Amino acid sequence: MKLLGLIGGVSPEATAIYYRLLNDAARARRGGQHSANLLLYALDYGVMIRHYDNRDWPAFIAEVVKGAKHLAAAGVDALVITSNTTHVAADAVKDATGLPLIHMLDVLADEMRARGVSRPLLTGTPVVMGEEHYRSELGKRFDGDVFVPDADEQAAIGRIILDELVDGVVRDESRKTYLDIINRWRGEGADGVILGCTELCMILNQSHTDLPVLDTTALHAAAAARYAFGDA
Repeated sequence: MKLLGLIGGVSPEATAIYYRLLNDAARARRGGQHSANLLLYALDYGVMIRHYDNRDWPAFIAEVVKGAKHLAAAGVDALVITSNTTHVAADAVKDATGLPLIHMLDVLADEMRARGVSRPLLTGTPVVMGEEHYRSELGKRFDGDVFVPDADEQAAIGRIILDELVDGVVRDESRKTYLDIINRWRGEGADGVILGCTELCMILNQSHTDLPVLDTTALHAAAAARYAFGDA
C-alpha cells in the first residue's frame, strides 16, 4: 500500500470521516485487522476559518502548502486534501511538492459522467457555491450545466455547514431545509446534487432522496484508496 498524506482539519469532523473510510477500504481489500497506511497533517481549523472569513486566500493557501511540505518531507507517495473549499490550494500544493495530488474535482467529474448527471445542483460552503474558483475548475473537467442555489439558499446551506456540521451538530430541521432547497432546484431541472463540502455527507445521503447524490467525501476517499492499493 502506498503511503497517503492527508491534509485535514478543515474541518476535523470531515477529516475523521476520511480516516474511517480509508481504514474500511484497507480491511475490505486485505481483510482481518489491516488498516490504512497514511500520515495526517491537521490544519488548525480556528486559523483556517479566520482566513476563510476574511477571504485572505494567500494566507489560507500558505497554511495548506506548509502542511503539504511537511508531508512531502515525511515521504508520502501522494497527497489528499480532505476538503472541497481547501482545493483552492491544490495547484500551489502540487507546485510546492511535485507529488501526485488526488484531486477532488477529477473524481467528481468522473462520477457525474459515469452516472449520466449533466445538470447538477452544486451545494457547499458559500465560497464553493458563490465564488468563481471551484466552478471554474469543475468546468475544466465537466461540460454540463451546473445549477447554483440563490443567495438566500446559499446563506442557509452555509449556516448548516459552518454553524452546525463543523461542530458535529446534525439537526433534522436543517436536513429538511437542505432537502427543500434541493427539491426546488429539482423542479428547475437539476438531475443530481453535488455535496460540495466534505461535511455535508453528515446530514444527507442517498437514502434521503432519489435524486443522484454525489458525495465528494466518499468518492474522494474511494479514489485515494484505489491509488494506495494500486488499483488506479
